[in-house]
Amino acid sequence: MAVSSSLLLVILIVLSLLQPESEAETNARFAKVLNPRTILAFLTFFGWIGLLASYYIKSPLLVLLLGGAAGFIAAVTAKAITLMLLRLAPRSNKINTERIVKTTGRVLHTVPSHRNGFGKVHLDMRGLPYELEAMTAGTELKAGDAVRVVGVLEDRVLLVEPIEEDNGYPHETHRLGR
Repeated sequence: MAVSSSLLLVILIVLSLLQPESEAETNARFAKVLNPRTILAFLTFFGWIGLLASYYIKSPLLVLLLGGAAGFIAAVTAKAITLMLLRLAPRSNKINTERIVKTTGRVLHTVPSHRNGFGKVHLDMRGLPYELEAMTAGTELKAGDAVRVVGVLEDRVLLVEPIEEDNGYPHETHRLGR
């Protein structure tokens, strides 16, 4: 277990360094307590400390407890370091235009008509919730109205338009814009 979990942990770390991802995906992934990195850190330290302890301690129960404690400490430490680095990382307010245009969602806070101010919309892309500022070129959009993203202004504000609902919330039934 020590060798295989160590190899898997190294592979996971290398892949995460090579594969760029958006800030929202990073935040969502690290919000989970039991993610693959935390589990592999636990298993790696559990295996190595358990192996080391088995040479000096004859009680299997004590070896398991010592390995489990070391694994738990390693998992908590890995999680703490990850969250600390995530908070220190520079954040970009830039929206990925290609990914977000044509997605659908609902208005959270009223969007004033004719680009006379900002409102908020909720989008659910790839299972990740987004709450973003929005404007509309048409009439006022009330909270709960279904909308479609038609553009992004200045890399941070969505331009939305109302959509007609046939069978409820668009991305629950049709998967529009995904």
